Amino acid sequence: MRGRIVHKAACILFATGFILTIWAVAPKHGWLSTKNNYVLNEKGNIVQLKGMSFYWSTPGWIGIGYYNAGTVNMLADDWKCTVVRAAYDRNNGNDNGWNEVKTVIDAAIAKGIYVILDWHSHTAEQQASTAISFFTSKAQEYKNTPNVIFEVYNEPKVAGGSDEKDGSVEAGKKTWAVIKPYLNDVTKAIRNTGSKNLIILGTPYFCQHIGVAAADPVEKSPGVPYENVAYAFHFYAASHGPEAMYVERDGGGMEATYLAAGVNSIPVFVTEWGTTHSDGSQGVDEANTNWWFDNYINKYHISHCNWSVSSGEGSSCFSGGTSPSQSGQIAKRLIGSGEDEWVPVWETGLEGPAKDSVFTFPKEFHQASAFNNYFGTHAESTTVAYSYRDKVDRRIAGTLGYTVLKVTPSTEDNWVSYNIKSNSATKYLLMRYHSNDGTGTVEVLVDDSKAGQVTLPEKATWDYAVIPVDIATGTHNLKFNFVNTSGDSYLIEWFELTNEQNPPQVSALNSIQRGICTVSPKLFPISRGFEIRLPSSHRYTGYSLVGADGRTVKHAPLRQGTMQITVSGIANGMWFLKLEGESPMVLRTMVNGK
Repeated sequence: MRGRIVHKAACILFATGFILTIWAVAPKHGWLSTKNNYVLNEKGNIVQLKGMSFYWSTPGWIGIGYYNAGTVNMLADDWKCTVVRAAYDRNNGNDNGWNEVKTVIDAAIAKGIYVILDWHSHTAEQQASTAISFFTSKAQEYKNTPNVIFEVYNEPKVAGGSDEKDGSVEAGKKTWAVIKPYLNDVTKAIRNTGSKNLIILGTPYFCQHIGVAAADPVEKSPGVPYENVAYAFHFYAASHGPEAMYVERDGGGMEATYLAAGVNSIPVFVTEWGTTHSDGSQGVDEANTNWWFDNYINKYHISHCNWSVSSGEGSSCFSGGTSPSQSGQIAKRLIGSGEDEWVPVWETGLEGPAKDSVFTFPKEFHQASAFNNYFGTHAESTTVAYSYRDKVDRRIAGTLGYTVLKVTPSTEDNWVSYNIKSNSATKYLLMRYHSNDGTGTVEVLVDDSKAGQVTLPEKATWDYAVIPVDIATGTHNLKFNFVNTSGDSYLIEWFELTNEQNPPQVSALNSIQRGICTVSPKLFPISRGFEIRLPSSHRYTGYSLVGADGRTVKHAPLRQGTMQITVSGIANGMWFLKLEGESPMVLRTMVNGK
């Protein structure tokens, strides 16, 4: 299969003298790591693992018969699982089903998918010495095996376990104070072996209070987090969330709020989710399951495992044998659909400068509002915002006017910089501006040397400024420095390096030509989205849809013959579409619901 290679073999000598070789196959995404609030693959791309969690490994229980290689292979091949979770029963100090758990681990490694070794307990902090010894041993065994993920605490109860129905944030904080030392000690023990395997840490109130963990993460020293650590979140669609069929307590349904409090701050892994009530029964809630996936799981590229590989409960994925149950049909659909890898925003340029974060001149104009590092630019000691659409000078055919850069001077330096590439020497910088609030001087610096300046008069309408500058061929840093300012803000719509001294003719810029694109990609707004028309001779290989906050929400390949991309049903606001290929480019548009 694509991207998989055999990287080692483990030999087990049986009493009979025969040797059984278990081939370890590197998983598709290689070694996993974390950065910001994402789990990443070996290439540094955001990855979303999708799979199933086995039921408790307790002998005699409804899931134990599925702990075999055949089930693992079927889940990988038919259900398209890239991860499975082995729920090693350690509740109340039990030690049940290790041989079965080991069978699932070996089968997943041999199949080339990921496997979560889950310390399935509600009171793990009471088993600290046993857990530390266990995970130290397993980390030594699997530290060269990227397939293995360690989940060191399944579902912590409320502090002390005295009141399992108190799911408040305050109770969550008390729980965190109790379990955090345990999580730190086990994580430290795993890392002391040299293991870099992904570790998943349980969170308060049966893995719901992500916000509590985000506010006080587990760290190896003050201010220094452990590497490759994610935090667990669990939900059950019929009892969790604002639209759930049931709630576990009066005033419930706050679970999404708990997740939202931390999902943008720390990496989250949903190691358990179900379509039913959290007790495994009371009916399947498909509508709320889809709500969770639309609003959180797929939106934030969160890896997930459905509960459970078993037969006999409403949440079981099988209805006898391996026939999908009602819940299993939903899980199989969600596991097998959609992308599982995205180029992160720090590679596409949000944190810039990045490989594609350079403005190219001449014969191109660029919107000043793209200051936000998406193109490798930077703003410091100044307040910037998007406002005041300019409806006269439309530089992108089909747009309804677009937002501009608003610079509010402060008492310190006020500047905005851009990385540029000039394909030929240029003499002028042309800028479209609005200075309704007062006068000010804009200095133009090239590679930190002053190249020219212009004083903007107080003016109630948009106008053009032509600034004499001499910029040589090559790559430079272009900086606008705002000095001697008397106004509250200055608006810059776009700028351009050119050898033409005269401002452009507005009438020529206002033309809108719809239809087949023959020269370069063109963007056309539609209700709640937009269309991109591509030239027939394009060589784009893929595209990414990126929000104004820099989050990549979709990534897909493009065929040579594709001449149109339609994006619909997205939220209002600013969006970027990055076209990838030999000559990558980024288009931007405003989306509204009209």
